[in-house]
Amino acid sequence: MTELQHQNANHTASDQPTVWILSTGEFGEGGSIHGVYLDRDLARGALATKAQELNDRFTISDARQEDDGSIHVEGGCDWIALEPHPVVTALELDA
Repeated sequence: MTELQHQNANHTASDQPTVWILSTGEFGEGGSIHGVYLDRDLARGALATKAQELNDRFTISDARQEDDGSIHVEGGCDWIALEPHPVVTALELDA
């Protein structure tokens, strides 16, 4: 197992390497990516900062962790997400 796979084994069930993407946005308006992390725990500080910024504008109405380890925070019409995404490590051929 590579170091990347080993780091993410605690947070995803996949054998595939995974990155964690931190994004924010407004419901119905899309969003922006603020960081891509090799491990969910590396995003903790940035996630906490974004959550505090959201809480300064709106009251946080929902914060939850999903079964896959992703974290979602909502307040007003804004959202924050930290979600796992598999990394493509080999050429994908159309079948």
